Amino acid sequence: SWRKNRQPNTGTSTIGTDLNRNWDYQWGCCGGSSGNPGNLTYRGSAPFSAPETNTIRNFVESRVINGQQQITTHIDFHTFGEDVVYPYGYTYEAIPADMRPDDQAVFVALGENMASLNRYNPIQSSGLYIVDGTIIDWMYGRHAIISFLFELYPSSSALGGFYPPDEIITAETARNREALLYFLDLADCPYRVIGAEEQYCSLEPPDPG
Repeated sequence: SWRKNRQPNTGTSTIGTDLNRNWDYQWGCCGGSSGNPGNLTYRGSAPFSAPETNTIRNFVESRVINGQQQITTHIDFHTFGEDVVYPYGYTYEAIPADMRPDDQAVFVALGENMASLNRYNPIQSSGLYIVDGTIIDWMYGRHAIISFLFELYPSSSALGGFYPPDEIITAETARNREALLYFLDLADCPYRVIGAEEQYCSLEPPDPG
């Protein structure tokens, strides 16, 4: 059940940082990660101290062009639990001060619609447990990217947990096809799911300069 990377931790014999606790949005804020290098949810010595998170951060930030983030949507794939997860994980509040009500409506509608296609459970991240410094909180909180996390098959440790039988991998991967195609269809303007495309998505062609 190893969940960290294989990065040595300076000054200790312990190995690894939990990559989904190493992002700088609400990093270490709320009891949803550990500062102990030996813990499975060790958040790292600092945000982006892991090379993997640092590389993804650099790519996402490279897509800010003329002050506008070009990435509109994002999905991260994890195991396990069969959940469609959306921000935030650092708080139990559905609409904290750092989230627009319309964005929360988009998360709920998209989450429920995708879950109806892959038969997963749609849930706010903190509905599983409080977690801070996560990729979906960072994607949305820093860049306003509509970000989800799929907790893949199985639904419980009794069915294989992190190590389900390899015979079911193809079928369980295919199970997400329709949900992902639906998500991609809305990627240009996820606000269409709540009928707010005219407010949030410009239909005018970009000014060539």
